[in-house]
Amino acid sequence: MEKQSVLQPFLGTVLIYFAFLYLYLFDYLTGMDFALLLLLLTVTNIVFIFITLKLKEFRRAFIFSALLTFILFNYEFSTFILDETESIVTFYQPSEEVVPNTGIYVLGVGSAELGKGATLHFYNEADRFENITATNIIRYRSKNTGIFELLHLKKNSVEDMRNSVQHYLNYTNQEINEFFNKEGLDGNSAGLALVLSSILHEKTETNSLAIGVTGAINKRGKVKEISLVKEKIQTAARDGHTHVIVPSGNLKEALKVKEDLNLIIEIEGVRSVQEALGVIEDWNGLSN
Repeated sequence: MEKQSVLQPFLGTVLIYFAFLYLYLFDYLTGMDFALLLLLLTVTNIVFIFITLKLKEFRRAFIFSALLTFILFNYEFSTFILDETESIVTFYQPSEEVVPNTGIYVLGVGSAELGKGATLHFYNEADRFENITATNIIRYRSKNTGIFELLHLKKNSVEDMRNSVQHYLNYTNQEINEFFNKEGLDGNSAGLALVLSSILHEKTETNSLAIGVTGAINKRGKVKEISLVKEKIQTAARDGHTHVIVPSGNLKEALKVKEDLNLIIEIEGVRSVQEALGVIEDWNGLSN
């Protein structure tokens, strides 16, 4: 019973932290509020260390609690900086044939984070896809991704794509290397298109279609789901691509976009690079 009561300060600190985190994630607290409350919790635990100087076991519990809140405060400190991000704008980005004369086009989407009061103007408003309100969940996910990548606990998405593409192909070419070195490159959804471009470039037969492609891959060539499917299908249609390849996990969403926007476009979902090559071969056979 005594041991259980000694644990109470530490367990109480953990529960209070999660309560603060819950209130922050669901927008009841700002990032500044969250950071200040953690600082206050740290100070409170330090005060109790001195109050319990003569109670060795309790003092040890408050020392651990103070260390925990100090670590948490430093980890969460940057949340108040993220308060400045008010919205995220996604916008049209022309599809790109990275390897010339392959007919494989990378479907990408531009995005920009806007601070309070900031606006992004477009010469053509049709270029604007969506204004996304930045919630604390979005800010927190972004912060954690940045920290994990900085500490090498998670691979940067572009580096992960580069490694997967190079490992699968077992070679590189100049155009793909130049693509990876582009300034501002983000995400990993170009992986499938890059692999298909390189393979078709090396093969004797040609692809006579302009095919929009999106999808991430792993080192074994398995195709993984991606985000912003609606925007990428819109880009393909706008750029005149009559055929689009997407990950099989995104096919349902892509077909719904096609139906909702009444687009005249062929869409296929694939699970692997080899399956995508088969789809391209079938499409070319039908077009000849």
